[in-house]
Amino acid sequence: MGVLGLVLILSSCTLAGFLYDNYENKRILQLEELIKGLEILKSEIDYKLTPLIYALEEVADITGFGVDKLFNIFAYKLAQKDEVNTMKMWKQSIVEVSGSLHLKEDDYKILESFGSVAGHIDRELQKNNIDWVISKLRRKADEATIRYEKQSKLYKGIGILVGLSIVIVLI
Repeated sequence: MGVLGLVLILSSCTLAGFLYDNYENKRILQLEELIKGLEILKSEIDYKLTPLIYALEEVADITGFGVDKLFNIFAYKLAQKDEVNTMKMWKQSIVEVSGSLHLKEDDYKILESFGSVAGHIDRELQKNNIDWVISKLRRKADEATIRYEKQSKLYKGIGILVGLSIVIVLI
């Protein structure tokens, strides 16, 4: 029975290291999807002159990894017209989706800034804001990728080593 407990401790610590590694990987993928989605949104608004609601639905169809939900919810809120403040609708959409996204607090703050001019009549202002958000998200994605490449093996190794350390102490 003691050996089974030791195996469970070792496997759970190892699993924790792999899960943290997976969490960081998903964050990078979601940041890249957000960048892709915002670039598509910008082109829909700028070149196709698509109204924001339809552009958001188009972006939601193209993106994935949970990011599509964010654009879908925001498009739904805009279509419902229950609220006149688009920034408030955008923040509510972020809050509703935050449980399924693997983003950090800084990432959410950058995303919230998009809502400040979303839905405004001035397309140039929307384009500039989207460009600014994309550049900030791209910088975060690049930083996260560099950190992930350096520390991916570390997360997994620490999980295994902590498990082994606990097992050795218990023996």
